[in-house]
Amino acid sequence: MNVKQNKTFAAYVIAAAIISAFAIKPVEAKEADPIGPKLTPRLKQMLSEEMLSVKQASKQILDGLIVGDHSLVATQAQQIHDSFILARALTEQDKKDLTKAAPPEFLALDGQFHVTAKKLSEAALHKDYELQRFYYSRLVDSCQTCHTQFATDKFPAFSGAQPEGHSH
Repeated sequence: MNVKQNKTFAAYVIAAAIISAFAIKPVEAKEADPIGPKLTPRLKQMLSEEMLSVKQASKQILDGLIVGDHSLVATQAQQIHDSFILARALTEQDKKDLTKAAPPEFLALDGQFHVTAKKLSEAALHKDYELQRFYYSRLVDSCQTCHTQFATDKFPAFSGAQPEGHSH
């Protein structure tokens, strides 16, 4: 393995360990605690770039699912997998800043999200429509879970607050 592959592999091992730890005991939903304000400007920029990439790829995946374009789904899901922030060129200081700002639950959820993207890519390569739909729905669920727990400052609808004039 070269140095870049080694770092990427190490990031996935760390993410897998975190995910495994939370797989034993489910992460309980807790009061929203946005991490955005706690991030350094560099990390905020990196995460924003990742989220934009994920959003665009997710739209392309949906298009691919609708028309049965396995190649498009596989390519875009792999792109999501590869955008994993922990696998990017983070400096040692970035890593310290990220672990200070982001709780283990966030890192576990993010790691699980990217593992799911890889599974979606593999399902598309095997031309398994049902599994593709399953993993795509898991991706969307992961987005909503993360936004509910860690990004209510950007997505206030997930905060539980009702818009003015709204009643049931």
